[in-house]
Amino acid sequence: MIRHNFIYTTLEGMATNTAFGLVNPFLGVYALALGTSSFFVALLASAPALANALVFLPAAKLVEGRKERLPMVLLWAGLHRMLYLPLAFIPFLPATTGVKAAVLVAIVTLMSVPGAISGVAWTAMVGDIFPENRRGEIFGLRNMCVGLTGVLGTLAAGYLLDLLAFPVNYAALFVAATAFGALGIALMSRMREVIPSGEGATAHARPGLISRVKDLLADEEYGRKFKFFSLSCFALWFGFGFTAAMWPIYHVEVLSLSNATIGGFATLAGLATVVSSVYWGRVVSRRGNRVVLLICMAGLAAFPAAYVLSKSLSYLYAMQAISGFCLGGVNLAVFNLVLAYAKPGRSASAVAVFNMLINIAAFVGPFLGDVFYEAFGIRLTFYAGTCVRLISLVLLSRIMERPMRVIPRVNRARRRRLEISKEG
Repeated sequence: MIRHNFIYTTLEGMATNTAFGLVNPFLGVYALALGTSSFFVALLASAPALANALVFLPAAKLVEGRKERLPMVLLWAGLHRMLYLPLAFIPFLPATTGVKAAVLVAIVTLMSVPGAISGVAWTAMVGDIFPENRRGEIFGLRNMCVGLTGVLGTLAAGYLLDLLAFPVNYAALFVAATAFGALGIALMSRMREVIPSGEGATAHARPGLISRVKDLLADEEYGRKFKFFSLSCFALWFGFGFTAAMWPIYHVEVLSLSNATIGGFATLAGLATVVSSVYWGRVVSRRGNRVVLLICMAGLAAFPAAYVLSKSLSYLYAMQAISGFCLGGVNLAVFNLVLAYAKPGRSASAVAVFNMLINIAAFVGPFLGDVFYEAFGIRLTFYAGTCVRLISLVLLSRIMERPMRVIPRVNRARRRRLEISKEG
């Protein structure tokens, strides 16, 4: 059963991530190609995050009220991926630039609703399918395979965008993404779901949303860890959002890079994420998820300030590799800790609360980042983004285990002195 589900969840992820790799790294560039301002680029990052924040908790109630999660995932994930298709026709609309930008933001925001529901259901489902003691190994290997296809998709997209004229290039890209998304749904339908006994029977008797959030945070065993873990990720994702609109602006308007070069950056970062996935899976098995998260958070916190130190392409490629390497560890550790810090049977609520928080951060961050950019320029915005990300390390340190090795050594030394004194 585990082997079968690993094969199909990996194949599904490879097809799906190809679709995401084709278009997601270029959505901001697409907005700029339509002639939009930095405000719409920021809105493209923040509006979907707001929709996610509003949807995640109701999604958790919906998921926890069902014994079978796979049909829900297929329905909502299919709807999410089919919405790539209308994005292809935005440049052909007989409308002004502002209207086209608004349509782009509206469709991407609408996509986030079924994406949020399917994401909560999928995470809860695979949390039941794969045992906790094997998740690090399983998802480290899966992430490597899935990430590789996303990298190849991004690499192909960068060259396709430069090869064809606008807007035909983007139209072809979104049509291809829709096809790969549909293939992913077909492969996902082959998975075999594991239904925990008793969980669905009590789902409808559970309290309301606010009560369930309080119960999750107040839990004696999991509450404190989940709270500080979630707050640390909130700060990190706020930092991500703060600089989200700056990357296409910096690459296109400051550095005047081609689509192929921008695609190359995303490709290299993706390759680094792929290569690091298996490595971080082994580190997690030896040292734990929190240590991996702390190390990788530190690397991502320094990234924005370090990125603008040089305009050399070789330097920027190296920075992208470092970013991807750290992101691989963050992705794996965060996925494992969300499930580890949830009470049995409450994984959907934990996923929903966590994602609600980071999406609130992703919603607010781009607006404040754009305001900061308009006032102080892009370089200071990157520096400020690093400062925001550093807060995540302070919050995560609240749940890090203190080194205990020194204490036993001291105690052994004291016991030895006591024995000597008794012998004397």
